[in-house]
Amino acid sequence: MSNLFWYILLAIIGVVITTYTLYMKKDIYKVSTLMVFFLFAAGGTWIGEFIVLGLFNSYAYKTGVFTDPWAQNLLGHLILNTTLYPAVAIVMVAYSLGYGWISFVTALFAILEYLFIKIGIYEHHWWKYYMTAIAIVIFLLICRYWFSKMNQKPHGLTRAFIFYFVAMVIVHIPAPILLLLGKVHYQIDFVNNYWDNFYLSSTIIIFFYHLIETFLLVIFVCILKNKIWKLAPFILSIVAQSVFAKMNILVLDAGWNLVYTILIYEIFILIFILLEKYSLRSKLNIFE
Repeated sequence: MSNLFWYILLAIIGVVITTYTLYMKKDIYKVSTLMVFFLFAAGGTWIGEFIVLGLFNSYAYKTGVFTDPWAQNLLGHLILNTTLYPAVAIVMVAYSLGYGWISFVTALFAILEYLFIKIGIYEHHWWKYYMTAIAIVIFLLICRYWFSKMNQKPHGLTRAFIFYFVAMVIVHIPAPILLLLGKVHYQIDFVNNYWDNFYLSSTIIIFFYHLIETFLLVIFVCILKNKIWKLAPFILSIVAQSVFAKMNILVLDAGWNLVYTILIYEIFILIFILLEKYSLRSKLNIFE
């Protein structure tokens, strides 16, 4: 069996768990409310793994699809951190599971990690099993804390904080997909010289940019609340992508057109704005 099979299997398990939880809890929470929290949890894992894996090369995914190790890391990251990890977070908060279940899930992830290493589809560099256990416990406790906080104070900075992580997932996800498809890449000399890998340096450049763009997006959409200000993210994205292309930071590959890139990002910004506007309206009036 190919390496990718096992990653896809875990992704399918994550999707099934999420779908089941959304269905079973639909009378308590709106589906949109839980999906927002799903994206919040995914955003947390994305940022966390960007630091641990992207900046410090702690371990490696071996998906078997690409020959480049960082392309494999990027694909493995996208598959697991957009499905399995947030799925577990949704189950934990939706069913109000306690410390016993947190311990069980932590042990389960450690076992999965061990098995993945044994069959050669994942490897540690300086990372250790106990670090995985600590990371899982911290992740689940943070998710539980913020889900509770969303129930108690669903407005102001709490809402903005939640939507920052949601926006990060929505705004950033086109970048690694286009990169893996060979449509675009990003380059800045000092970044490329320090992180001497095509996929890694591209990811670092666009990820840091999206951290900033997402911050501005949340201010314009979630805090200022004026319809005029909601046009600003669209303009910002067009200007930024155009300037990046002009400065040769954004490089278009394989006949790809800048217009396609701009259009994709505009669509995803619109998705976030609509999600922020029409979601988090719980049947329990959790959100104002």
